[in-house]
Amino acid sequence: LCAEIGLAVTAEAVSVAALKGADEVFITSTAGGIMPVTTIDGAPVAGGKVGPITERLMALYWKRHEDPAWSSAVRYP
Repeated sequence: LCAEIGLAVTAEAVSVAALKGADEVFITSTAGGIMPVTTIDGAPVAGGKVGPITERLMALYWKRHEDPAWSSAVRYP
């Protein structure tokens, strides 16, 4: 998704201090989508607001999620 909107992606360890000073923070998982992080240890991140990049990725994720070509139902026993 990031590549589609021109964002570079890296995987690396990030300190809590770096997260607290970030412009935007989100977490993601295969089942949960993209979830904004607006506080860390009770302190607001980036003013406690969801950032524009996070909003854009969330919208793109859910658009894909609704497309059967990009999504599979999870069946539980």
